[in-house]
Amino acid sequence: MSTTSETKTFRGRTLEAVLPQVRDEFGPDAIVLRRREGLAGGVAGFFQRSYVEVEARGSLPDEAPVETRNDRATAEGLATPGIQALVEQASPFADALKTADRAHEVLAELAAGPAVSAGLYGPQPAYEPAALPPAAAEAAAALVAPEPAPAEPVRELEPPAAAAGIEAKLVAAGLSASLAADIVGEAVAHGLPFSTPRSLKALVRSTLARRTPVLADIGAGPRRIAFAGAGGAGKSAAVSALARAYAAADHEVVVVALRSPDGGCDLAAELEPHGVSVIAAADAEQAQRRLSRRSPLLTLIDTPATGVGGAASRAAVAALAADLQALGATEIHLTLPATLSGAAADELAGALAPLGLTHVALTHADQTARPGAPVELAMTARKPLSYVFDREGAEPADAAGIARRLLP
Repeated sequence: MSTTSETKTFRGRTLEAVLPQVRDEFGPDAIVLRRREGLAGGVAGFFQRSYVEVEARGSLPDEAPVETRNDRATAEGLATPGIQALVEQASPFADALKTADRAHEVLAELAAGPAVSAGLYGPQPAYEPAALPPAAAEAAAALVAPEPAPAEPVRELEPPAAAAGIEAKLVAAGLSASLAADIVGEAVAHGLPFSTPRSLKALVRSTLARRTPVLADIGAGPRRIAFAGAGGAGKSAAVSALARAYAAADHEVVVVALRSPDGGCDLAAELEPHGVSVIAAADAEQAQRRLSRRSPLLTLIDTPATGVGGAASRAAVAALAADLQALGATEIHLTLPATLSGAAADELAGALAPLGLTHVALTHADQTARPGAPVELAMTARKPLSYVFDREGAEPADAAGIARRLLP
């Protein structure tokens, strides 16, 4: 038996299992200083086992019990008042720990499978949960299943504030209101995702340029071009400007003045100083005879003015179509002044359709800032804009340049 004040800690499954260790170490007069219960072991926090931990020391000479009991408790070293009080206090708790231990064991055995369970309780029927009534099943599912989030309303894309102003500018430039709205709408819907609202005007210009067909793929070989249109459309001026541009590049150019009221005199006076030959002809047969020995890079045909409506006008258009076909004209350019209205442009295009129109030439471009109608006709009829003519001369139509004219 130890009578030292040195303390020692003992651990066991129950208090009854720990006390004999205390007795063996310190004798029946041992002093218990502290007791603690806890759980240890297991896997991931499951199936842990309880334990009791006791801290004790031996009694000092002045702590010996006054009287002892000559019974089994004394023989077992459990007669001291401290030990007895500890046992009486711990017994209900120890019983509870035993019950908890047994519950953990049962859970572990159930987790191990049917073989362990059968070993404990004999063969057991497989457990199948009882089916719930339909109403109860629906109620349970409603409790478990999360409520669907309310669908968000579809938000339509709102155009920037500047869109309406840009539409108005396009209409003022000569485009129809429907086409202006469609172009701005395309820029907003399919351009803004890749840019910012501050760039909307540039996006609209890009849309205009994409939609504007222009002269392309003409090749390097000879061309035979006829300019057709109403009186005052600027056909002769267009022929003169284009002939001078090619002659300045040292290309051979021949002009055919077909059924010209002055026999081609005005054109000859303008162009012969530039080395351009002008042939006056009353019909395609006469023009073809005079062209038979020539092989110029560019042949330009200045056609007579053609009116709109009436039997005479339709007959003149039919005769001109036959002449152009006989002359082998591969390009028929509808000559439209930039000042022309949309309705007039559509009417003229319909009247001259038998000619087999292939392009649109924009004349008098310096006389207005609203060339939208001829440009819209080129877009809707899918006829490329070929050249833009003004007092300074001619230049090939450029889609970006046209867009800047419509939306400065």
